[in-house]
Amino acid sequence: MTPLYRELHNWACVPSEMGRNDCVLVLADWIEKVKGVDPAAHVRGMYDTPGTCQRETGFLRDPVGAVDRCLATIGGLEKTTEPHPGDIAVLIASDEDGRDSVCGGLWMGDVWGCKTKNGATTLHPRAVSKVLAIWSVEYAA
Repeated sequence: MTPLYRELHNWACVPSEMGRNDCVLVLADWIEKVKGVDPAAHVRGMYDTPGTCQRETGFLRDPVGAVDRCLATIGGLEKTTEPHPGDIAVLIASDEDGRDSVCGGLWMGDVWGCKTKNGATTLHPRAVSKVLAIWSVEYAA
């Protein structure tokens, strides 16, 4: 199993919990594994509902800005338009209920890996309505 799919498997094994193991904090976990520093340390455990998430991070109104602010705590990551394996993104895709929603994604090389309410999944690029932003993590397999 590749490290990227091992990471996705790890996501599938932990319950989704806002403020602890949500679709964006698992991306921060990935960055910490690659870079050695957690860009979301200052918000972990600080929210547990959509309302408190918005208050603490601003993610619901400005998901790209919220991720940028977290990344700024570690010096930032360069944005890119072409993902490489291990890069992260903010995506709009259909959730498990069939509604479009914002989620974090990890580029696996040919699909996006995403943490879901019930585990983890992969999304083919055609299943993603829009890629709002991609950041280069500079992961080397």
